[in-house]
Amino acid sequence: MSSSHKMTFIEHLEELRWVLMRIMVVNFVIICISFYYSNILQNILLQPINSMNLSNFQLQDIKITSPFMSKIVISLFTAILISFPYVIFELYRFIHPVFSQISKTFIFFLYVFSVFLFLIGCFFGYKYLLPVSITFFVKLVDTDVIFAPERISYIFYSYWLIIVCGLVYQLPVITLFLTKLRIITYYYLKQMRPYSIVLFLVLGAFLSPPDPLSQLLLAVPLLILYEISIMISYFFRVTNE
Repeated sequence: MSSSHKMTFIEHLEELRWVLMRIMVVNFVIICISFYYSNILQNILLQPINSMNLSNFQLQDIKITSPFMSKIVISLFTAILISFPYVIFELYRFIHPVFSQISKTFIFFLYVFSVFLFLIGCFFGYKYLLPVSITFFVKLVDTDVIFAPERISYIFYSYWLIIVCGLVYQLPVITLFLTKLRIITYYYLKQMRPYSIVLFLVLGAFLSPPDPLSQLLLAVPLLILYEISIMISYFFRVTNE
């Protein structure tokens, strides 16, 4: 977006339209590629289950359209994951002229920090939260009962956990951005700590599967991220003063 002159409302809408068009094109390309490699992506999602060597577990397709819809779901969620860095880049590029007091160097740092935390969150969701939650559910099944969830349900469940973990790890980025704009302060975050504990437990129950273990596995990292956010806010408070 050009910052050499003050853009009109129509020019902003036109710029936003091109931003959305580029995001849609990138996502469409990723969806097509993901659809072609959907079997490989499905095998990656199944690794937590396959590593458990369960004799009473198998996925099934109930509806006639389930095989096709499974590929569609894999393609759509894979596009969300892979395109996240590009989407964030376009958004930062679009909103930067509005916050002229923030330097481009800081915006670039914020972008790299955001992508890094998103990848860390997705890795945590895939490598830790997903296997632990799946193990919890499988252990509830008797050994003489065949546990056969629908394949599309397992795919949706897996991607949901991974993406949610990636998004909740953006908390320090949001804190850093709002602190730089002086909307929130270190003292405010410190005062809100007791309320944040309750809020994160509620979010953990809402965003995670309906079991206490998954709730804690999502709420505890949020609490740690909140403490990191307080330290980040304190650091920038010191440098700004």
